[in-house]
Parts: sequence; structure tokens; C-alpha cells
Amino acid sequence: MPAPAGAAKAEADSAPREAAEDLDEDSDEEDSDGGTSEFDDQQHRRAPQPVLSVDASAVFLIYIINFLDSLGGSISTPILPFYAKEFNASYTQIGQLFSVFAFAQMASMPLLGWASDKFGRRKVLFCATLGSAFGALWQATATSYSSLLVSRIFSGAWSGVSSVCQVYIVDVVPPSLRAEYMSYLNSSTQASVLFGPSIGAGLSALGLQAPLFVQCFVSVLLCFVVYAHLPESPEWCRLSSPVSPVFSGGGTVRTSRQREVGMGRRNMLYIVFSYGILSLCGMLSQMAILSMFAIYSAKVYDMDSVHVGFTMTLGAMTSVGTNIWISPKLLHRIGEHGSSLAGFVLISVGAWMISMQPIQITLLGFMMAYQGLAISSSAVATAAANMTDSTTRSTIMTGTRMLKSLGAVVGPTLSGHLASTDVRLPFKVASLVGLTGFVAQVLNKPVIQRIQERLRQRRSVGKDSALLEGQWVDEHGTREEIWDLGVFVADLLTKRHYRWVTYNLELQHFLSDSFPALPKVSEAAHRKAYDCRRRIVRDQYKLEVAKTTMSYQELQEAYQSLQRRHEDLQVEVLRDKPRKMSKSEDVKWGRQEFTAAMTGFGGNY
Repeated sequence: MPAPAGAAKAEADSAPREAAEDLDEDSDEEDSDGGTSEFDDQQHRRAPQPVLSVDASAVFLIYIINFLDSLGGSISTPILPFYAKEFNASYTQIGQLFSVFAFAQMASMPLLGWASDKFGRRKVLFCATLGSAFGALWQATATSYSSLLVSRIFSGAWSGVSSVCQVYIVDVVPPSLRAEYMSYLNSSTQASVLFGPSIGAGLSALGLQAPLFVQCFVSVLLCFVVYAHLPESPEWCRLSSPVSPVFSGGGTVRTSRQREVGMGRRNMLYIVFSYGILSLCGMLSQMAILSMFAIYSAKVYDMDSVHVGFTMTLGAMTSVGTNIWISPKLLHRIGEHGSSLAGFVLISVGAWMISMQPIQITLLGFMMAYQGLAISSSAVATAAANMTDSTTRSTIMTGTRMLKSLGAVVGPTLSGHLASTDVRLPFKVASLVGLTGFVAQVLNKPVIQRIQERLRQRRSVGKDSALLEGQWVDEHGTREEIWDLGVFVADLLTKRHYRWVTYNLELQHFLSDSFPALPKVSEAAHRKAYDCRRRIVRDQYKLEVAKTTMSYQELQEAYQSLQRRHEDLQVEVLRDKPRKMSKSEDVKWGRQEFTAAMTGFGGNY
């Protein structure tokens, strides 16, 4: 049996009123005493100390994985030419062994980046170390040059462990600490380059395949370490969670994963291109110096392999020390932009000094160039990491790393052609490339600053709370996000018969009234006010339904009353009429009475 109309109306009127009173009470609580107590204000203003999102042992484990993986690759470097000679390989074919490895590494990086976003950082690291182990075993057991060449391609395709390690570090380290941690990661790579060739040369006494077997063993060991001890990145787990909280009418419901567009495709590609060019310039300069320094020193100063090796080891030690003690402090003092500029200046000046005489200037320039390469590499990697968000991290990091690998492919080949003309020319070109990196960094600064501001405005996107470091951070959309929302709203207004084109300004005022400001003193107050606003909207809909039901019931009651009145009138007419009327006259007269009654009620009969 339907509820009485008056009760339905009272209940419908009270529901939105109660929700509005709840919202007003929340606003009053926030407004009283300045919104919060003095203690709460101090708590909000006190910025928490930056902490890692995983245990420090996981980060240390990433350094060990990166070091051992790079070490496994570098110990086979000095024996590879001699190993290829056993298959009667020419000098060109020996060069191809290094080139195809670098090319396969560069080509596989986008796939590894996509896989790390799709399946997780931990799984990709496991597969990459397993692939490296199989590739090293294939190289050690190769029976022909063709088999060795294919095994080098396979190994290069799985040599992206370092890029995934970078993404993992950026995931778990807060921005304020990334400079130190990225420098330490670069130091682990430099340390492997420092010790790897010496270890490989010592192992070659046991046979040319021995370093490759050791590389296979190290990679297998890393597989077990990653599987047993490395936790998955919490940032990736949050993004890949099948459910996420969404506020709804008085509570929280679980729906599909949050939609995150990122910073926009245009901004993302610009960041990849900008920092990729800087990485390319640094790697071109590095490979031009390293690949031709031995030839230059032997021809100009008559240095033998021992002295050249000692000099390059000293340069590598300088690079490691710079990454550990100088780069982090320099990044904190003058920032990524200033550090990168300083690094490119050192590269440019140092590379030019290498081509000068006497030997003291050459050695000083060599050390300066190594320091510049270390500073520039850390600054560019840290800056690129700080320009990412949770949805673009792998794409940007692997994209810049891919262009850096391109420098490793092009650098030695270009330097060889230049050295055939003049042995000093590769270092002069390396100096010009360093100067190109400096100019590119200066020209990109305005656009990079604009993108950095956009990223600061989007720090709360996808987070559980918009209160970051005690301050509320409003969300700002990209062009794609604004476009998507605008299309949705316009389509919704059209389907629901709003003349939003004709009355555009009026609808803007309507939307402004419909979305009042929500409190931002705490996440709890924000959620409660949001739920109250949703309840008001839903209860308003219930009110409209209740009013319609009430009107229908009133009309039914009025119609039934008129029917009873009509029957009463018929009885009265039959009782009081002066003469007997025919049936047709009786019906006609009754209809006239009914029409008059309906007219008085407001009907149109």
C-alpha cells in the first residue's frame, strides 16, 4: 500500500535538508578557530622527512644487481676480439660483434620499458638476468662466427637491466633524494667498468671461454637474488591494482582502476627528445674519447698498453669518485640544469685539451673530461627522472637511455673514420659535441621549466590523498584530460536536453553553483564533504520522484471524489426532478452537471 502523500513529501523534503545541514556543520567546524587547532596547523605545516617506499636493503640490492650485471658484461670485453679470432674473424667482423650488441640493446629498450609497466619491474629484471645468462652461455659454446654473432644480438636484447634498475630507483626514491641515489647507481656501473676488464683478463688465463662462463654464473645468481629477495615496486603495484577507492554517497566503493593519462603525449615526447639529445651528446663524447685515446697516446706519446691501461683506470676511478662525492653535492647546490651545464663545459674543455701537447695537458684534459662525463650523466639522468610521473616513467627513462645507446653505436664508428684523417680530430669533435649539449641545455630551459610547473601541479594525481608534505595540492589536467572531460560533459548535456550552446554562460553559472568548494584541511574532511554533496544531489532526485508520486496520488483521490459526487448528483436528480425525463435527457443532464463540476476543479472537458 503506497505511503500517504503528506508523509512522502515530508520525508523527501527532510533528506536533502539533513545532508545540507551536515555539510554546513562541517563548514562551521572548519571555519571556527581558523579551520583547525593550532596543533593541527603545526602538524600540517611540518613537512615529513622524505623516506623510501621500500626497505633500504631493496635499494642496495638494486645497486648490487646493476653492478654484477654490468660486471658480467665487462669481464668478457677484453677477450672477445681474441675469442672471435679463433673463428678467423676479420677486424670488421670483430667490430660488428660490438656494434650488433649495442644496436640490439638500443632496439630492445622500448620493449623492456613497456614490459616493466605491463608485468612489473621485478619480473622484467628476472627475465633480463635470465636472458643474459643464456646469452653468455650461448657465446661460450658458440661453434662458428655466425653463432657468436647471433648470440651477441640475443645478449644485447636482454642487456637492459640497467635501465630497469633506473626506473625502480625512481619509483621508490622521493624526488629530494634522487640526486644521491642516481649518482650511486651510476657509480656502480662505473665501478664494474673499472674492475671488469681486469677480472676478465685474469680469467682468460683459464681459457677464452672462462670469462663468459663466469658471466653466465653471475647472471644465474642474480636470477635467484631477484626472485627470492627483491620486492616489487610499490608504485607499480599501486598503478596496476585491479581496484581503487572512489567516494560515493556516504562511503567508499571499489571500482575499476583509476584512469591516468599522464602529462600528455606532447610533453612526454619533448622530454624524451630533450634529455635523449643530452644523453646522446654525452655518450658520443665519451665513446669518441675512450675508443681513440689508446691510438692517440701510442702515436703521439709512444705510450704502451700498460701506461694506457693505467691512465684509463685512473680516469675510471676519477669518474667513480666524482659520482659518489661530487655529483650529489653539486646537484643539491646548483640543481640538475646547472650541473649538466658544468658537466658539458668540463667535457668540451677536457676533450679539446686532450688533443693538445705536452702530455701533462693531455692527461689533465682526460681527467677533466671523465669528471664532466660523470657529472653530466648523473645530472641528465636525475633531471629526466624528476620529469616523469607514474604513467610515463618507463617510457621517458628507456627513451633517453635508448638515445644514449645510439651514441654508443655511432661514437666508435665515427671516431674511427675521423682518426683515419687525423688522430686529434675525434677529441676536437668530442669537444664540439659537448658544446652542442651545452647549447641544447640552454635552449631547452624555458620549455622544461613550463613542463616542470605542470608536473608540480599534478603531484597529487593518482595519490590516495592530495595532502602532500602538509599542503593541499589541487589537480590540473593536461590537454587530453581536459578535452576528454569536456567532450563527456557536452555529450551528457546534449543527451539530457540542455541547450548548452545557446545558454552557455547560464550553464557555466549553473555548474559553478553545483560544485561548491570542498574543505582541504584534511583528507577526512574532504571526503565527508564530498559524500554530503553527493547525498544532497541524490536526495534531490528522490525528492522530485516523491513529489511526482504525491501529485499522482492527489489526482487519483480527486478523480475518485468526483466519481462519487457524480453518483450522488444522479441520485439527487432522480429524486427531486419535477417530471419524469427520458433516459437520454437524464444522461444528458447528468453529463452537464459532471462537466460543470470538472470545470470548477480545473479540468478541461
